[in-house]
Amino acid sequence: MKASKSREVHSTEFGFNGSMTMISYIRKKGKAVLLLSTMHHSKMVDEISQKKKTEIILFYNQTKGGVDTVDQMVGYYTCKRQTQRWPMVLWYNMIDIATLNAYSFFRAQHPEVSTGITNARRHFLTELAKELVTPHMKSRLEGTPNLPTYITEAMGRCGVIKAANQQQERSTEGQQKRMRCQMCPRNKDPKATNCCWKCSTPVCNGHSQKQIICDNGTQ
Repeated sequence: MKASKSREVHSTEFGFNGSMTMISYIRKKGKAVLLLSTMHHSKMVDEISQKKKTEIILFYNQTKGGVDTVDQMVGYYTCKRQTQRWPMVLWYNMIDIATLNAYSFFRAQHPEVSTGITNARRHFLTELAKELVTPHMKSRLEGTPNLPTYITEAMGRCGVIKAANQQQERSTEGQQKRMRCQMCPRNKDPKATNCCWKCSTPVCNGHSQKQIICDNGTQ
């Protein structure tokens, strides 16, 4: 069934196995087109035409044009990446088909939205991607207080910068600046988060009273 230089152009090889029929059609020199069908079981060839196409090829051209159209549209905007893992290949294809179906449904329900807009499908995919990732980004902001800067910047580019700023403010509000206790010698250098409520001097737990008053204060 493979292409070979010895086979003539527009020639066909047939193979039958139970209810399945496979053909190998030489479209041009050294190039073979393979088709498998469970509907056709004969060697019918259109001898009138110059290309001598088989019944399977003619049926495919008449009824399966949408498959080629979908492949062409998916190729314009695709999420596929080079990978050695075959499950990822299936997953990329599922996402491409799902987004194309979503765009088709959206245009059917809102034909006036994409009228006169250049690259309407590209804008639709951009908004769809934002709608899908925004809930995950917001939950990550709420669950992780100290995210790296490059992640928050990426979230800002996706329109979640306001939530990122609010999260950063909440994380800094609950943190008190640690300062060195003014009552301890420098060789100890203990850190303190409490201050005297009268003179605002940083004092550690050892030098503070229950009312957080330093030793210089009066009770």
